[in-house]
Amino acid sequence: IIPLLLMIYGTISFIKLVQNPEMKNGNKRIINQFLAAGIIFFIPVIVNVVMQMLGETTNLSNCWNMANEKIQSQTSYNSINEKEKKQIYQDPSSYEKGGFGISMKDTNAKSIPSSVLSGAPHSNLSVVIADDNGNILAQKDPDVLREGGSTTKVFTGLAAVKLLDPENDIVVSTQYAENMPYMGDPDVKVGQKLSVAKAATKDFPGSSNITTANIAIAIGKKYYNCSSDEDAYFKGMEKINEFVISAGCKKSKLVSSSGVNYNYLKKKWNEFDKNGISRGEYGITASDLVLVTTIAMKDEYFASGISGRNNNGLFFIKSGTQAYKHGIWGFNHNGKRYYIAALGFNHNVDGDTRGTVSKSIYNWAINNLM
Repeated sequence: IIPLLLMIYGTISFIKLVQNPEMKNGNKRIINQFLAAGIIFFIPVIVNVVMQMLGETTNLSNCWNMANEKIQSQTSYNSINEKEKKQIYQDPSSYEKGGFGISMKDTNAKSIPSSVLSGAPHSNLSVVIADDNGNILAQKDPDVLREGGSTTKVFTGLAAVKLLDPENDIVVSTQYAENMPYMGDPDVKVGQKLSVAKAATKDFPGSSNITTANIAIAIGKKYYNCSSDEDAYFKGMEKINEFVISAGCKKSKLVSSSGVNYNYLKKKWNEFDKNGISRGEYGITASDLVLVTTIAMKDEYFASGISGRNNNGLFFIKSGTQAYKHGIWGFNHNGKRYYIAALGFNHNVDGDTRGTVSKSIYNWAINNLM
């Protein structure tokens, strides 16, 4: 706009000069105005050249060049390739390509001493420690229905690779998901296409809430004749929750595809109380979380996508997130695989104590259960 205005102003000055050739400094003024317009017009080009010359020598130039690369990059179809796959199980036959064949058994489960959880004295935790055959070794309040947060993405991701074709179906990022409250992600662009296997584990279990919404929409469109993306999302969530029950979960029902504590169908919060305990039918349990994770990590597509991003296979318990966050941790010990689920950490009263308490649970499990 500014160069155009300067050029218009210069044209007006030129007309005045034609009408009055004796006007003082008329020629010089016109030349200066057009030079100013040209310089301003090319400032972005000049800045880009300077930033490219500086490269990574300054934070500003590095940030500028990275932003330019993102703007100019073209979205393309992404599929899992063999180089990204890593084995969670030493024996590939441990992967299951069909049904589930796992149920949680707590016949000989021990109680977890309160001293193990003392690092979060005000958080009312639900904890389950189990092996990958579904045997619960120790537990505390395993079937309490509570806010799932980002661990919900295990449920959504497993549903994606089981209800959709990981190799032939794609997940397209929709404008509806982009506009959903609390779902935004600057790294996901409308029209972006991902393989189901990639979408099920994208930035997992990080901030890519919008990708989980697009998974639900893809499921809704495949199984129902939906007239809109909004309808597809809600029908997709119905299908995912049906799938969760069919997988063997006792009580869990997802309030959203990502675990955001917001009921998009009812358009309201408050499905959980201040301690993250369910007020009604929505939420997940620690025992269901371990069950679904065990099934998911036996799925070739899901497990390879996760392990390609984390050498530990699964390590969701981490610092730096907000209230009611929690984790599901997978690890190998003496040739066997185990899982620890811990739900209910309350940042508001205990701060970010998850790392300390999770280590305490792990050490107790190693010393007393294995």
